[in-house]
Amino acid sequence: MSAILGDGQPMRARSVVFDIFGDYVRRTGGRISLRQLTPVLGAFGVPADSARVVMSRLAREGWFTIERNGRTSVYQPSQKGWELLDSGLERIMSGPPTTPWHGRWYMAIFSVPESQRAIRNRLKTELSWLGFGQLAPSTWISAHNRLEEAEQALAAEDSIWFDLFEVEGGGRRTDIERAMICWDLTSLGRDYQAFGDKCQTLIDEIAPRLVGRDALIQRTELIHEYRRFPFRDPGLPPELLPPDWPAFNAHQLFIQAFNILEPEALRHFQSITSV
Repeated sequence: MSAILGDGQPMRARSVVFDIFGDYVRRTGGRISLRQLTPVLGAFGVPADSARVVMSRLAREGWFTIERNGRTSVYQPSQKGWELLDSGLERIMSGPPTTPWHGRWYMAIFSVPESQRAIRNRLKTELSWLGFGQLAPSTWISAHNRLEEAEQALAAEDSIWFDLFEVEGGGRRTDIERAMICWDLTSLGRDYQAFGDKCQTLIDEIAPRLVGRDALIQRTELIHEYRRFPFRDPGLPPELLPPDWPAFNAHQLFIQAFNILEPEALRHFQSITSV
C-alpha cells in the first residue's frame, strides 16, 4: 500500500516499536513476546533478525525489560519506557491548548561547552518537546510552566551551567513578536493545513476501503506523522497565534481518521499476534 501520509521516508524500526507498544500492546497488558512482535514489525518491512537486534538495543538503553519464558523473550516497557509512551500519548491526543494565557514566560538559560555538541543537540530536542523555543543562542522560553521538567533535563548533564526564570510578558505586541522569533509559525501553520487536508482525504476516500494489514500500517503511519508536530509546536495560547490557526482543525481530523482505522487495525494486530 502506498500511504498518502509521510514524506516518502520509511519509518524507523524503533519508531514502529514505540508506536506498537504505546497503542496496541498497551491494551493487552503491556507485554509481548518477540515471536508475536516479529510479524507485526514485518508488516512494516522490518526483517526478523532486525527485529531481534532492535529490541535488544532498546532493552540495553533502558526502554524495555526482558523476561525469559523458555526459549522466548517477552518484552515490556520499563518505567522509563512507560513515562515516554504516556507523555507522548498525552501530548498527541490532547491537541493544542485552548485556555487563556496568564501573560508570563518561563525561561531557561544554559551554557554548554563547545566540545559537547552532542549534549547541546540533545538538550535542544528535549526543550523543544517541552514547548521551549530559542529566543537567543543560550536562552529558551516557553509560554507554559514546564520549568520543573526543564530542570530535570538540564540537571542530568554534569558539564553544563543553567538557570531558570519566570518573567512577565511585555504586552501583546511584544509577546507576539517574541513568539515569531522563537518559532516559525508560518511554516508550521502551512504544514498543519497540508496535514489536515491529507487527513480529510483519508477520511473521505481511503480509510473506508482499508482492511487488515493496510489499516494497521496506515494508522501507525498516521500517528507517526502527527507525532512530529509536538516537537515543532510549542502549544502557544490563542493570544499568541495567527488568526484561524489550522492546528485545531488538523488535530480534530487526525483523531477522526485515527479512530476510523482503529477496528480493522486492531483486528489485524490481534490476528497476527495470537500465535
